[in-house]
Amino acid sequence: MLLRLAPTPSGFCHAGNRRNFATTAELARDLGAPLALRIDDADAARYRPEYVDDIFATLREMDIAWQVGPTNLADFEEHWSQRHRTDHYRAELVAALALGLPAYACGCSRSIQRGPASGGCVGGCRDRYLDWETDSTALRVVVPVGTTVAVGDSLIRLDEAMGDFIVWRRDGLPAYQLVSVVEDRDLRTTHIVRGRDLLSSSAAQIFLAPYVDADNVLSATYVHHELVTDAEGHKLSKSTLTGERPSRDQGERQ
Repeated sequence: MLLRLAPTPSGFCHAGNRRNFATTAELARDLGAPLALRIDDADAARYRPEYVDDIFATLREMDIAWQVGPTNLADFEEHWSQRHRTDHYRAELVAALALGLPAYACGCSRSIQRGPASGGCVGGCRDRYLDWETDSTALRVVVPVGTTVAVGDSLIRLDEAMGDFIVWRRDGLPAYQLVSVVEDRDLRTTHIVRGRDLLSSSAAQIFLAPYVDADNVLSATYVHHELVTDAEGHKLSKSTLTGERPSRDQGERQ
């Protein structure tokens, strides 16, 4: 058995992150299972070293120990950064395409593709047969209409919740769904703890898992906890915070 903490260093940790850290660590203790720290920094544009330092500081403040993963910023940047593994993710994607992963190059920008790409992207790229080229196109997975994925006790209509999701970005970087399933496969993760807002991401990764030989992702135990919200009931996210490290009691309302 193995559980993992998987924060993204795109901002300072907030109460929602701490909720996830605490829930994951508590489950690991209950199961007597080791805990891994996996810092998801594949999105190089948003990476900041001070955000990684804040992850370590937050875990120390919460007295959470892990047995697999980096011990500090220097160790992380030298040995554990996903930014060093871009070629690995691309090789996994190419192998998945060879195994029959249905996908197409998409030239639609984020500004015109809002919401799930159900039935194909807004630009009709499924049928345009564009070349997959950095700075020109992203790569989307075809999610057929009616696709339903079981995530624990939940049934997710993946075509409605996410649609044809991106696995490789037009800037030449791997997308989160691909990175996460490959990393969980490589770690041999058996229990995956996330907020309820990431149910569709879990479904997308279960959908991808057979194409990257990630049997453990298919059989994993999924736990999706309630979110932490602000005083108005909005989910806390790094995008809603200022550039300063938030106070430790910020947003502790469920």
